[in-house]
Amino acid sequence: MDTSSPAPAVRRRRVRNRDGDQQRLARIAAREGARARLLESVQAITEPVVTAQAAQAFLEQAQAWTAWGALALHRYLDQHPEALRVPPPDCPLVLARLLYLLAAAGHPVTAPACSICGRSDRLLECRTPDGRCCNWCKHKTTVRPCARCGQEAVVVTRRPEGPICRRCYAADEDLFEECVECGRRRRPTKRRADGAAWCESCAPKPTHQCIRCRDHRPAAAITEDGPVCYNCYQRPPRRCGVCGHIRPIRIRAVGDQPDRCAQCYRQTGQCVVCGRVRPGSGLGGRGGAFHCSACRPRRSGHCDDCGQTAQLYGDWPRGSVCFRCYFHHLRNPAQCPQCAIVRVLVGRAETGEDICGPCSGSTVDFTCRTCGRPGRLHADGCCARCVVTHRVHDLLSDHSSVVAHQLQPLAHALTAAPNEYSVLNWLYYHPATTLLADLAAQPAQITHALLDGLAPTRSTRYVRDALIATGALPPRAEHLNRLEAWADRTIDRLPKRQQRIIRPFAEWQVIRDARRRAARNRYTEGAAATDRTDIRTAIGFLDWLDASATTLDALTQDQLDHWLDTNPTRRRGLASFLRWARQRRLTTTLEFLSSKKSMPVLFQTEDQYRRQLRRCLNDGTLPREVRIIGSLVRLFGLPISRIVELTADRFHRADGDAFLTIGKHPVLLPPKLAALIEEHLAHPRYRSMVRPPAGDPPRYLLPASRPGKARGARATQKLLRQHGLPTLAARNTAMIEAVGELPPIVIADLFGIHPGTAHSWAKFAQASWTDYLAADAATEPNTTSKR
Repeated sequence: MDTSSPAPAVRRRRVRNRDGDQQRLARIAAREGARARLLESVQAITEPVVTAQAAQAFLEQAQAWTAWGALALHRYLDQHPEALRVPPPDCPLVLARLLYLLAAAGHPVTAPACSICGRSDRLLECRTPDGRCCNWCKHKTTVRPCARCGQEAVVVTRRPEGPICRRCYAADEDLFEECVECGRRRRPTKRRADGAAWCESCAPKPTHQCIRCRDHRPAAAITEDGPVCYNCYQRPPRRCGVCGHIRPIRIRAVGDQPDRCAQCYRQTGQCVVCGRVRPGSGLGGRGGAFHCSACRPRRSGHCDDCGQTAQLYGDWPRGSVCFRCYFHHLRNPAQCPQCAIVRVLVGRAETGEDICGPCSGSTVDFTCRTCGRPGRLHADGCCARCVVTHRVHDLLSDHSSVVAHQLQPLAHALTAAPNEYSVLNWLYYHPATTLLADLAAQPAQITHALLDGLAPTRSTRYVRDALIATGALPPRAEHLNRLEAWADRTIDRLPKRQQRIIRPFAEWQVIRDARRRAARNRYTEGAAATDRTDIRTAIGFLDWLDASATTLDALTQDQLDHWLDTNPTRRRGLASFLRWARQRRLTTTLEFLSSKKSMPVLFQTEDQYRRQLRRCLNDGTLPREVRIIGSLVRLFGLPISRIVELTADRFHRADGDAFLTIGKHPVLLPPKLAALIEEHLAHPRYRSMVRPPAGDPPRYLLPASRPGKARGARATQKLLRQHGLPTLAARNTAMIEAVGELPPIVIADLFGIHPGTAHSWAKFAQASWTDYLAADAATEPNTTSKR
C-alpha cells in the first residue's frame, strides 16, 4: 500500500479547513474594516474630536463594537451615509444608542426623536409603524381592557381580578390615606419623617430662587435664564381650541382634545358649602364633593401680623400673613424707616418697626421690575399697569411688533384706563379682543366698510364704538346704518314676489324718513326699533296674504278687518305700509280706522309720589345714578329715553343757582339734586374702559359700558324697578302736577315736549279735576252756603 499520498477523506478535510480559514480571515477583515470605519465616523461627528480609545469606548457602550453590531451598523451606514448626522426615524437600535451616548456626553450630535412624543432625551428601544419610540410612549399606546371598568385603556398595574387602568388605579380607595395637612382621604404623594402622608395639594414642593422676584418659591417653569415662580410666570397666549379666543392655555392639546384656556378648562357645578352653581373642582379625587373656588378649603393658621387665626396667604420675613394683611400691605407701601425708600414693608425689625424686605435680610421685594413702582405684582415681576401696557401692545401690533398709527389712540386709551384690572379682565375674556387682534394683523386700514363686511355681532359693534370713541374712525349715524344693513339682510331672504314690494317700501318710505331724521340728529335707538317693526309688520302681512291665497291688489275690507282684529298691536305699522301701497296703486281704497290715543291710567297717590321723591333726594343707600334719574322723572316728568341722552354740558351754575337745560331753556334745579349731579360729574363712575380724548363732543351724563354710548333706556328702567322706583306711574303723576301749576306753553318750552302734547295733558288734567269736583259735590249733603 502506497502511503506517500493522503487518503481522499484526509484531502477533503484539509480542503474544508483551508476554506474555513479563508472565510474566518475574511470575517475578521470585514469586522476590523467595519470597526475602523466606525471609529473614523465617530471622530468625524464629535467636537472636539475624541481619540480612538474614547471613540471605541462609545462604540462598546452602544454595543456597536461586537462583530455583529459593527457589521450591522457598517452595512446601515453604507445604505444611509448621513444617518450619523440626520438619523432617520426608523434607525436601528445600535445607532440610536450610540447617538444618545454622544449627546449625553455633550457632543453636538442630533439624537433621534421619539416618533410619538418628540423627545430626544430618552433611549428609543421600541418600534412603531412611524419609527422608533421610547418605552413610555410604547406603554401609553398599548391598550387592553381594564378588569374593573371594562374600557380599553393603558394598564398600569395588576390586581387579583386582572389588569387595572390608570383611572381605576387613581380611584382605588385602598390606596387612600388621610392627609395630615388638610385631613382629606387622598392618594399619598410624600411622607414626613414620622410616616404621615401628604396629598398632592399639600405636599411641600422644592423651592427655587425666582430670577425675577428673587423669592424662594416653587418653580412654575424652568426657563433658559433660570426658574420662575408661579406669581412671576406668564403663560404664552395662543388661540384656544374651544372658544377661539387668544388667551393663556391651561391644558395643552392631547390627541383629539384641543388646547383649552382657563375659562374653558374650569369645571362648573353646585358647591356643597354655599349651594351656588359656580366654577370649581371636586375634592378627594373622582366622585369627591364639589367645592367652588371661594369655598374650597385652604390652609389656616396664626397670622403673625394681625394675630388672628385665618386662612394664610403667604410667608414673609415677618412670618405667615393672612389674606387681609397680605393685600393691605401691598396696597399701602410706605417709607422704610431704615433705608428711607418707599417699599412694601414685609419685614419687622427688632424694635417692632415695619421694614422692607432687603433691610430684613430677605430678597422679598414687591417692586415692579419695569417701572420700579412698589405694590402688588401681577405677572412676570411687573405691576398690573405695566402688564396692561405690554399686552395691549401685543394685541394691537402687527407681525412686525409695531402698533399701527390708526390704533395708537385706542392703545393709549386702554393703557391709561383708571382701573387696570378691568382692562386685564377685558383682555382675557371679552370676545372683541380676538377681532381686534385679527384687524391689527392685516395690512389694510380699518374703515366702516371693512367692519360692515364682518358678521353683525356684539363684538363688531363694540370694536366700532371703541374706534369711534378714540377718534380712530369718524363718527356716523350708527342707528341708521344698522337699520340699512338689517333691511338688506332681511329682504334678501324673502321670496322674489315679496322683495318687489318690501324693498321699495323699506328704501323709499322707512329708510328715507330715517335719513331725514338722522340729518337733524334726532334718530334714536327707539326710532330705529320702530322702523324695524314697521318692516316686519309689512312682511308678516304679506305672509298672511300668501297663506290666504290672496294678493295685495285683491285685498278686501273684510280681510283687512279680520287681520286687524287678530293683530291689534300692529295697527300702526300696517297703516304706514297700506298708506304707501295706496299711493302707488298697489291696493284698492280701504277704510283704515286708526286707534284713538288713550290717556294715561297709571298714577301714584300723592303720598307715594312725595315719599319716592324724598327717597331719591335723601336716601344715600341708593346708587347715585338711580337717585338722579328718579328725581328727574318725578320733578319734570321726563321719559327715560330722554334722560339717558342728556349730556354733561347741559348742567351749569349761574348766580349761585344750578340749571339743567332739558329743552330750549334752562330749568332751575333743587339744591339737593344739583349737589347730586355735581358730585356725579366730579367723580364719574365710568362703566366703559375706553374714555373719549379731550376736546371731543360732550360726554353723556349717564355713560354706558359701550364706549361713547349712553345707557340703554330699557336697562335703566329695569334698574329703577329693582330699587322700587316705577317710572310710568311716577312720570304721569309728575305731568299732572306740572300742568296744574304752569301753562302748557311754558311746560313745552321748559321740558322740551311738543306743544300739542302739553295741551293734551292740560285738557286731561282739567277734565279729571272737573269730574272729581262733580263727583265730590254729588256725595256732599245739601247745605246752605254762608257768605
